[in-house]
Amino acid sequence: MSALRCRVLSILLSGFLIACGGQQSATEPALPPVSNQPADPGPDATPNQAVPDNRQSNPMQILLFGNSHSGSHNLPGTLQQLLQQGTGNTVGALRAGGAAYLDERLDDQVSRPLLESGNWTHLILQAQKYSTTGLYNYSTAGAKSWIALAKAKGITPVLFPEHPRAGNNEEGMRIFQLHQQIAAEQAACVAPVGPVWDQVLQQWPDLPLHSEDGNHAAPAGALLTAYVLYQVISGKQAEVLPDLPALEVPIATQRILRQAASAGIRQFPPCPF
Repeated sequence: MSALRCRVLSILLSGFLIACGGQQSATEPALPPVSNQPADPGPDATPNQAVPDNRQSNPMQILLFGNSHSGSHNLPGTLQQLLQQGTGNTVGALRAGGAAYLDERLDDQVSRPLLESGNWTHLILQAQKYSTTGLYNYSTAGAKSWIALAKAKGITPVLFPEHPRAGNNEEGMRIFQLHQQIAAEQAACVAPVGPVWDQVLQQWPDLPLHSEDGNHAAPAGALLTAYVLYQVISGKQAEVLPDLPALEVPIATQRILRQAASAGIRQFPPCPF
């Protein structure tokens, strides 16, 4: 076994599933960063390959880069359970440790070795920096580099825009559109998390999607996001998934969330295949 692989395995054992905490949107800088020149994705990545279609892969191996929004209420474990239930495939899902934001991961000595060490079918990318006020532009070069690296290895890249904060009626769509712009320049799937959350909050305002801090997801919100990611990854309708009594979300709420996820994806097709 190579020294690099040993180091990767050591890091995995020492805490790859530990979540980041705190506010997850980028703080506003005194001067807005404007550079969008992509970081070097490596010699094996081409400028803009087509998105690999791994919806039929068995086994499925999901790697998730993100901060605490990607780990609330065991989002990776729930997604793994949904994919196993809905596809009948063998599924593994891992949320990596390392840096909190996508641009920082390029230099964290953890994320790229992990990506290169496994037989991943999908890479979920959450934690693109964005302005909470909409007044600043952050570089998207890191996200584009990860997309290019994933596609060069035959991995389906899935952009995971964050849900809106509680009481914010424009943020979800704004973050989603930011990720659509990234995918227009470096082709990738874009999960319509924000628009789906907006629709549920508008139609069922009493459903508790947010945690008490108004930023992170409550159990129902994490499940809604998992349903969206399930359908993006598998290509199968979330609305036909069975009820899962073991989840900490009431069955009646599960049914509402499943239907909303499928309706949102029909309105905002996520992948270019």
